[in-house]
Amino acid sequence: MLVFVEAISIAGDRAKQNDDACGWAPPRAWVIDGATDLHDAPLASAPSDAAWLAQRANAFFHAQEGDPRVLFGAASADARDWFDAPDGLERWKLPTASVLMVAESAAGIEGLDLGDSRCFALGADGAAFAAGGKPNAADTEAKAAADAAKTTAGPLLDDAATLARLRDARAGHNLPGRYAVFGLQPDCAAAARGWAMTLQRPAHVLLATDGFSALVDRYAAYDAAGLVRAARDKGLQELARELRAIEAADAGGARHPRFKPSDDATALLLRLT
Repeated sequence: MLVFVEAISIAGDRAKQNDDACGWAPPRAWVIDGATDLHDAPLASAPSDAAWLAQRANAFFHAQEGDPRVLFGAASADARDWFDAPDGLERWKLPTASVLMVAESAAGIEGLDLGDSRCFALGADGAAFAAGGKPNAADTEAKAAADAAKTTAGPLLDDAATLARLRDARAGHNLPGRYAVFGLQPDCAAAARGWAMTLQRPAHVLLATDGFSALVDRYAAYDAAGLVRAARDKGLQELARELRAIEAADAGGARHPRFKPSDDATALLLRLT
């Protein structure tokens, strides 16, 4: 049985909305990370199109049951049908998100993900696992942020050249052979990565958007086992304080290049009994 223990979701910028979401509806649980809008005014009736997509998918996952891959496609179709996109809208303006979902299996858990959210697990025998996200995604983003920082002294997301590069990359999402994410294209579900973890029970499972998994993938403050143990023993609020302390000490990104000083960070801790 997947048992809910704790969840946390904190905004990267206290002056803006949180574009993340998460949910738990046994035997499934999920995290959703809306990709930051790269345009000024949202097209949806929400603080951002990213937040709209995250909340729309979250509500759909709570209301529907079934195979996760089918749910991914159905949730995408639902969002596509409700999103009021004007004709000729540039692809980079279409909202996208990272979505990761797990479900209990006889051996442990099975997962499905699109984008860069992560799953960490720790079995009763001490065996640790990590899944989700594109390999070396944090390193790739850090290099891109470091390269962009060489040509601008201000916030990277306010720099025209940086925005142009990000928009060009966003426009390619979900095109054949390009980076697959959750979006308004229902066939994105076919590109979702599936995986499984064999876990000795009782085990603990931690789902995280990349803003939270940065404790492992970007800042190397923990490994997979250490992060799950810390979540279990210290709690997600303490880990969130540690995360923001690391970022505050490197606000300019000299040690850890990144496009934003802090990202929205969401985590969901489960116990598998």
